[in-house]
Amino acid sequence: MAKKLYAVGLKKVLEVVKEHKGSFRKLVQERKLLEYYKLLGRSYYLLELEKFIKFFKIDKDRGYALKVLESFNSKIFIDKLALKLNFSQFELEKSSIEAKEFFYGYLYLLQNLDKELFEHFLEKLFIHYHTTFKANSSIDINFKEMAIALAKNRKLSLKESFGESEPGKAFFKIIEDGKTVVSKEGKSIKTLRKQAFKDYFYYLLG
Repeated sequence: MAKKLYAVGLKKVLEVVKEHKGSFRKLVQERKLLEYYKLLGRSYYLLELEKFIKFFKIDKDRGYALKVLESFNSKIFIDKLALKLNFSQFELEKSSIEAKEFFYGYLYLLQNLDKELFEHFLEKLFIHYHTTFKANSSIDINFKEMAIALAKNRKLSLKESFGESEPGKAFFKIIEDGKTVVSKEGKSIKTLRKQAFKDYFYYLLG
C-alpha cells in the first residue's frame, strides 16, 4: 500500500519535470545556478525531514533519529532515488555532476514550481522508505506510535479490545470511531498488538 501511494506522488513529480524540463536542464548547464539551488534545496529537504521525524516522534530516541537522518541523506539512498526520478535524462555524468547535488537542486526547483506537491511527495517518500529500513538496518519501526500520530492528526477515536477467546487463543482488535478496522488472532496479545498496529498504519495510508 505504501508503494502505491509513493508511486502516485512520483508520477505527479515526473509530470511537472516533463512540463518544465528546460528549467531542470539549466541546473546541468549553469554550475553556479546548481550550487545556489543545491544549498537551498538541501535546507528545504531537511526541514521536511524534520517535520516527518517530529510528527512521528522519532526524535524521542536521538540515536534512532540520527540513523533516519543519515539514511535519508546517504549517497546510496539518493542514488536509488535518481533512478526513480529518471536523472539519466539529464546526462549528469557529462558535466561531472553527482546525483546527490543535482537532487537537492532538483528539489529546490520543484518546491518553487509546486510547493504542495513538493511537500506531499517528500511525506510519502519518507513514509514509504522509512518502513523498509527495518529489513536493512537495526532500526525498529514503532508502527503503533506512527499509527496513533496519524489517527490523532485526523481526529479519529481509537480503542483497543483484547483478551482470550478460548484457552491458549488470544485476540486483539483496533476499533476506530466505534468500528472494528483491524482484528487479529494468535497466542500472544503483545505480538498481536504489534501486528495489528502495523496493519492499521497501512490501513490509514490507504
